[in-house]
Amino acid sequence: MEPWLASFEVDFPASTVEELLLALVARDAVYGTSFDVETEDGEQTFQVDITASEEIDAEKYQLLVEAEIRGFEAPETARAFLEQILEEALDEAEGLVEQRKEFGNVAASELEMRAVPEDDERWDLVIPDWLAPEGSEVPFGFRAFRLDSDEPFPSNADLDAAGRIIMVPFGGQFSLFAIPSNS
Repeated sequence: MEPWLASFEVDFPASTVEELLLALVARDAVYGTSFDVETEDGEQTFQVDITASEEIDAEKYQLLVEAEIRGFEAPETARAFLEQILEEALDEAEGLVEQRKEFGNVAASELEMRAVPEDDERWDLVIPDWLAPEGSEVPFGFRAFRLDSDEPFPSNADLDAAGRIIMVPFGGQFSLFAIPSNS
C-alpha cells in the first residue's frame, strides 16, 4: 500500500516570549518523530513519520504537522493517534519549558542567519523556520552568526554544554533558553 498523508494545524498564542518559547519547544518535540503503531484491537499496524513546520503572524503561531503513514488507511484511527502524540508533545514541551535556563539576549540587528553545510548543522539548536535564509534546509540547515566577529551564535561549545538552545525572536531581539535534551 502506498503511503498516505495526514495533516493538521495547531494555533498557539504568540504575544509573549514565553508563549513563543512553548510553541517552538512543542514543534521541536514532534519534528522528525517516527512510530510503529498497533491498533487497540491488535488487528492492524501502521508506521507514522512526522514532520512539522510553522507560520507566525501578529497574533498567533501556527504549528503545521504532517504525518506520512504506511500501512492500512484509517483516517480516524490515525487522527486519534496524532492527537495523542500532540498532547504528549505539549506535555513534554511544558515540562521542558519549566526547566529552562535563561541563556541570554542579543539584539536581532547583531546577528545574521546563514545557511550551513550538513556537517555544521546542529540538532540541538532550535531556530524558527521563518528565519531561514533562502535556499537553506529547515529546521537545522542554518544558524545565526555574529556580524561583528563572523562566529556562530550560540557557539558550538555553548550548545555542547546546554542540552538544547531555543532562540526566540521577539521585540527586535533574540532571547535564548537552554532546555534539557529531549532525545
